[in-house]
Amino acid sequence: MKLVTIEYHRLPSRVGLLPSMLLYEDDHRMIVLNVLFRSQPLIIEGHCLIERGSTGIWLVDTREWYDLGAIYDRRRQFQGYYCDITTPAEKTATGYRSTDLFLDLAVLPDQTCVRLDVEEFDEAVRNGTLDPALADQARRALENLEGTVGDGRFLPPEVKQLLQLPENVEEIRAEVLNVRVEALKAQGRPYEWMLEFFQPP
Repeated sequence: MKLVTIEYHRLPSRVGLLPSMLLYEDDHRMIVLNVLFRSQPLIIEGHCLIERGSTGIWLVDTREWYDLGAIYDRRRQFQGYYCDITTPAEKTATGYRSTDLFLDLAVLPDQTCVRLDVEEFDEAVRNGTLDPALADQARRALENLEGTVGDGRFLPPEVKQLLQLPENVEEIRAEVLNVRVEALKAQGRPYEWMLEFFQPP
């Protein structure tokens, strides 16, 4: 395991740097763990998929136009999957980079699929932020991903196993969170709010 940085580009010009722990890597795939902070919980059809401080374990494949995250709440309970439609990941010296293509897919524990951020995607196409070729690729990637859920190809057993929480998840979370705290300190930004997430509730 080692700490890596996800360089996440959001069109037209935003770049986010997300510290994560690399749990597994082969020629094409990486499994990374990070801690998720949303301004508001993501609730879909009455189900809380992502809460503040959730753990995400992500499959990133350099051959695919998406990433796929297994989401666990702070009590280590599995809550479902979240998929970002992105450009194929490119490995870097410190981790990897990809570009968000606006569309997302939530897959709830009962296999219900819900498309997310469709209006944001449509607006990006209308205003030219997302060019037509990338927009078409994003639509195909989303449709193909939905198809794998419907026909049972969504998560092969070996991939599902890789997305399980490691036994030492709290230690890993603490390492990742410490990087984020130090970054906030260096930027002169408040960091105390993050300290409660170093321990399980």
